Amino acid sequence: MFKSSTIFKLFSIFSFVIFGIVFLKLFYLQIIQGDKYEKMVEVQSDPRLSVFTDRGYIYDKEGRLLARNKSAGSLYAYRRNIPNKYEFFKALEENGIKVSQKTKKALKETDSFTWIARQIDLEKAEKLAAKIEGLEYFVEDARFYPQGSLMANIVGFTGSDNIGRSGIEYFLNSKLEGKKVNVTSIKDSRRKVILFEDKGELARPDTQVYLTLSSRIQAGAEHILREGAKTFGAKNGSVVAMDIKTGEILLAANVNSFNPHSYWKYPSAYWSNHSFNYVFEPGSIFKTVAFSYLHNNDKLDRNRLIDTSKKITIGKYTYSDTKYYGTLTVDEVFTHSSNIGMTQLIRNENNNKQGFYDFLVKSGFGDKTGIYGASEEAGIVKPVSAWSKTSLTSMAIGYEVLVTPLQVVRFYGALANNGIMVNPKIISKIVKGNEIAIPEHVETQVLSKETASYMLDLMQKTVEDGTGQKAKTQLTRIAGKTGTARVYDNKAGAYSTQNYSASFAGVFPAEDPKVAMIVVYESPRSSIYGGSTAANVFRQIAEFISTEKHYFEPEIEVAAHAN
Repeated sequence: MFKSSTIFKLFSIFSFVIFGIVFLKLFYLQIIQGDKYEKMVEVQSDPRLSVFTDRGYIYDKEGRLLARNKSAGSLYAYRRNIPNKYEFFKALEENGIKVSQKTKKALKETDSFTWIARQIDLEKAEKLAAKIEGLEYFVEDARFYPQGSLMANIVGFTGSDNIGRSGIEYFLNSKLEGKKVNVTSIKDSRRKVILFEDKGELARPDTQVYLTLSSRIQAGAEHILREGAKTFGAKNGSVVAMDIKTGEILLAANVNSFNPHSYWKYPSAYWSNHSFNYVFEPGSIFKTVAFSYLHNNDKLDRNRLIDTSKKITIGKYTYSDTKYYGTLTVDEVFTHSSNIGMTQLIRNENNNKQGFYDFLVKSGFGDKTGIYGASEEAGIVKPVSAWSKTSLTSMAIGYEVLVTPLQVVRFYGALANNGIMVNPKIISKIVKGNEIAIPEHVETQVLSKETASYMLDLMQKTVEDGTGQKAKTQLTRIAGKTGTARVYDNKAGAYSTQNYSASFAGVFPAEDPKVAMIVVYESPRSSIYGGSTAANVFRQIAEFISTEKHYFEPEIEVAAHAN
């Protein structure tokens, strides 16, 4: 038998030896072989996979879903997991997965995490991962647009990373984007990838954005506008309608649009909202602005007769009319859209050019409207110091000034709203949890009530007896103005003899205005005139909106028959 002291000594020696072995092993692994094993860990684990989840939803005015999240499969791989790279890439190509040269190079040169394809059909991702050795997939949020291309120029789209790239998706990305999740993965001894985060469908987001537009009205307007473009052979075009009291945009449709699920297949120009970003010389729809200025400043003598029988030359430019009108009253200069007459009325302001410029700026031209949630162009109104001899008269008939359809519709809204201009809105509200954010409402008195009333009357006469008769309808009374303008060719350094912008801007119902609207077509071929093209489409869309919103009471004749 061993004594207790002997046993203790033996145990101590044994423990010391074991401790020494462990210490030496750890020293060898961590110090001598440390770099080697650190690299092995780096190869086996990769924390660089990050995704955004729970992106907010977008709805129309009535609560119809326009954009939501959908589970999709994203394919990825590690180089060491691929037994035969040629067969690997070949299998992907055969199954419709195109692998870029950059991705192929990454898989050949490094063993770090490499994306193969993002946000493809989840079922397809599962099947491919099961069939192709070395291929893995991860379930992440993708964007789904239930209405397809409807309102695509407004809603926009997200990229493969689920971050907004255009439209509301882009401009409200900070409010819509979900949580950024860094997903850590590690491979076991058999090189099998283990993801520590749940692959399942993620929770519903707590942010909802509601637009001011109705899907039903937007769909009708898009159809009518595009059918008109086909009929007239127009290159592009748009229509935008606004509630004159609230500033809410009721519709904003483009001729050229795209499918947000495959946005990359379309020219980037198609992604833009033509109603907000198209800058053009407006032509005669801008005579409404010039007439408003003159009347608002008591510089319009309605008893005056204007001789329009002779062309007027100022500098190198000659002003003429499309028809011979002879002598016209001041009102008739507007309703018949006489360039010669307008030139005579405005040229007296040569000594007050600054006054006209200030009026244009106050009326919102040459600056962005500030519409929240969308991109827009500012247009151009040159400072007086940059005006030529023809600038004043040319601007009065819609040249030497660049505007957007949105700016025009806002001004026409003021004409129908007792001279009060309101800021346009495309967002109705943003709901985040228990908080509700509503865009600010701003009103600016840009015209007197008397001037607004006079202009509304003139625009009604234009539709009844003037150049806007194609806009006349029995369903709702329309007040408006036609516009036709040559398009400036930057390459040629001159105005085109073939390309024109044709437009019609107005309000309805004229007796109790509620909506301001403008239709613009780029380079129509069957007719260059706004009175023949845009006015026709304006009428159809006005009828559609009036019916949808019940702006009139249809007369029903009941025949009573005696027994």
